[in-house]
Amino acid sequence: MKNKETLQTAMDRRLSFLDDLPSCRPALMQRIAQEEEPVMKKRVSLGLVVALIIVSLSVIAVAAGLLLSPRVTASQLAVRELEKTYGVSEEMLSFFQREEEELADGAYRVTFRSGGELGYVLGSYTVEVKDGKASSSWSHDGESTAGGFDAEAWGPEQMKQMMAVSSDAAGIKAYTVRAEAIAAKHGYSEDKPSSAEPSSEDDVPEYRHDRREADKTAALQARKLPEQQMVDIAREFIISNYSLTQEQISRLELFTEINAEEANAWYETVQDKPCFLVEYLLDKDHYSETLSADPNYVRDNSYYKVFVNVETGVIEQYEYYAGVGGIS
Repeated sequence: MKNKETLQTAMDRRLSFLDDLPSCRPALMQRIAQEEEPVMKKRVSLGLVVALIIVSLSVIAVAAGLLLSPRVTASQLAVRELEKTYGVSEEMLSFFQREEEELADGAYRVTFRSGGELGYVLGSYTVEVKDGKASSSWSHDGESTAGGFDAEAWGPEQMKQMMAVSSDAAGIKAYTVRAEAIAAKHGYSEDKPSSAEPSSEDDVPEYRHDRREADKTAALQARKLPEQQMVDIAREFIISNYSLTQEQISRLELFTEINAEEANAWYETVQDKPCFLVEYLLDKDHYSETLSADPNYVRDNSYYKVFVNVETGVIEQYEYYAGVGGIS
């Protein structure tokens, strides 16, 4: 009975977003109707049930009309690889900046780096994705992470501590000061911007601003989809990608202003693709329950950013920030 209840709870959580995706219901109901036909009278095995759930989820993804760029697919695989290999959760990755690079052989290299005083102790994670398979490495591979903030290489255990004390400035200062001391001990310092004269027009602030405005306007002019449709696409991606429950969905708040006064306000060019930026906020106690057992852990507001191609509806890029450690 306990196993049955556990399976039911898991299924309810995984499929809870269907209540908020009306576009998926017809396809799902049709499939259910088909499965109800009395084709055979043998008992259905648990394996077949699981297989049908997987197939149904695939149907749902297609019915929802979610199209992901290869870059986004590579990022998703990279995040899962770090969770599997190093125990680094997506919330922990809020301490890093992510970069995706397409390689000559069609593979993708996804790099997670942290800056400032944390750059040395946290190191960087590199994931290479090719043909649906991912392999990863860490710049501190082989080094000991024992000893809390006294260790010279910080992994998941230290990041859990960082998240637990990040609810106030004093807690953040406690680990950043320690990280800075360890980095200085090893002669590490973050590269500082040069005070020399700009070497090109790209380095001139006014030029960068004008160029960005031109890119934003170009993205707006390329639009073929209504803004509301792109918002819906992004929302469905957030709900399905992060397995949000109905209760969590109810706390999602749209930050993007549809039909803003400045027409190009939410338009961007991402990897030379014209995009519409959709941002959603989610308050405390959001999707992950990884650290919820810790009574001292308090989450700040987190948010999601999804860049939707204005011509095709393809999701070109996405970002998630847990709102910890002042990172946003």
